[in-house]
Amino acid sequence: MEATRAGFELRRTPSSAAADWALSEGALQHRSKGFFSVNGVRDGDGEAVLLYQPQAAVTGLLTAELGGERLYLLQARAEPGCLGEVQFGPTVQSTPANFMRLHGGAPTPNIDAFIAYEADARPLQDTTQLDLGERYLFKSKRSLLVETAKPMPAAAPFVWTSAKALRQAAGRSAFLNLDLRSILSLAPWTEAELAPKRQSLRASLVTAPRPEVLGSLLAKIRRVQQPPSIVRLEHLKNWVADEWGWSERESQQGFRIGFFEVSAAHREVKRWVQPLVDSSSEGHVALACRDNRGVFEVLVCARRERGLATDIALAPTYVRYPGAPGALPAWLNGDAHVLSATVESDEGGRFYRDVSRYELVLVEEAPDGYADCVWLNVAELKLMLTTSNLCTIQLRAIVSQLLAL
Repeated sequence: MEATRAGFELRRTPSSAAADWALSEGALQHRSKGFFSVNGVRDGDGEAVLLYQPQAAVTGLLTAELGGERLYLLQARAEPGCLGEVQFGPTVQSTPANFMRLHGGAPTPNIDAFIAYEADARPLQDTTQLDLGERYLFKSKRSLLVETAKPMPAAAPFVWTSAKALRQAAGRSAFLNLDLRSILSLAPWTEAELAPKRQSLRASLVTAPRPEVLGSLLAKIRRVQQPPSIVRLEHLKNWVADEWGWSERESQQGFRIGFFEVSAAHREVKRWVQPLVDSSSEGHVALACRDNRGVFEVLVCARRERGLATDIALAPTYVRYPGAPGALPAWLNGDAHVLSATVESDEGGRFYRDVSRYELVLVEEAPDGYADCVWLNVAELKLMLTTSNLCTIQLRAIVSQLLAL
């Protein structure tokens, strides 16, 4: 990790220094048109700014058995906006623009294990997953766990690690990035691999799913509004361009778009300038948990976010994005027992140290007013997680903490 941090620099820069980025067709875009763009949108809730990246990124984790032990190939990634600059991510975390080398950069290491039909590779998980619905417009990621029969030696910034080490790391702040946490939540939790240690969790993992419970939850996943329409940035009433990027006249979304110059010795491109979302305050994510007669359960809620392709998705009990107003409800605060808590940053490639606190909170029961929420055992939760385009990234990320209990 320290080797990856060496040679990494980040500094704020004025708009005039971002020669490759300009307002084009009403959106802030890279000259190649191959990266994300910053767009204005309008829906029934009004106007907003969202990032648009129609190509689904590939997030893939390689695994192998060596000497009878299950190992996973992680990558120490230096990202311009992540907390602590460097975090461990999956083996591959790449947009098509990167692995197709639209920017002229170096090849993406290990990408063929996830986008080619290699004889030595066997997919264990392959789903399409939703991304941040209040930051992206219709963005998804292809999430893969692939077993290789011929593991290659790991050279910096890659490292093979054990399931035991991953379980311990899942309880640490800003150590595993959200994409890696997401894949760990989707991965099989079995006795010999990523099985949780807590007895009530293990009992919950083998409890039979209840069709009526899952049916009632899936019935809540429906479109309630028309999808947002894209509007020109310069036509948004609350957003204005300035010397350093774009900002709100009055705080509503709670972030600005600023430009940053990045140097990173271990990336495909060594130096570049790009816009980043820069939020004004910390976010908060909480998942209510309970022990129901020896079976561990979590309270999952149907939540609408304007940028989700599905409009509504399954989310943790409470979600407040960085920059947004609000406070944790009293029943999840105060006397509630926090089982696990970490501080995480959103994807560092698009966000400047956007930080949220992620908490597993042990409660007796949820109060009235949570009609869109359902208590799930872990077997049911895993079924929901491994279904494409059903769960938010915050839910996938916080579930990974269960491994550390």
